[in-house]
Amino acid sequence: MSADPKVELLRLRPHHMFCSRFLPLDDLGRGTAFGAAMQKVRKLAEDDAETRVVVTEGPDQLCVHCTEYRNGRCESQLGDEEKVRKWDARILEGLGVSYGDEMKVVDLMRLIREKAPLHFCLTRCPWKAFCAAVGPEASTSRGLE
Repeated sequence: MSADPKVELLRLRPHHMFCSRFLPLDDLGRGTAFGAAMQKVRKLAEDDAETRVVVTEGPDQLCVHCTEYRNGRCESQLGDEEKVRKWDARILEGLGVSYGDEMKVVDLMRLIREKAPLHFCLTRCPWKAFCAAVGPEASTSRGLE
């Protein structure tokens, strides 16, 4: 963990750190509070080169703002907590990172550019149309960079 208390830590589960780079900034059907939380995370990541991401297992600081977060877990019709954890595991494997890993946002974005798209993203993800539309060279305005 970061020893400097001034360095902001983003605690994000794998699909939030990976997929946010490809998803549009408009409403994803997760509610206005989720959209505002995502915008805050993106702005912090864009504005502070020292911002670090901690790969978090299970619900993270964005989940708690989602309309489909209930009883401490994801209850989305596209994939409940068990399915989301499987997606997260596939993303971890594809990126070659582990839960608890901490890295600077710039290093995470470089890794995502190198690895995207993941096989899982193109074959199994319900949001795959977004990734295919923007590709791995997605504009920085679409992601955490």
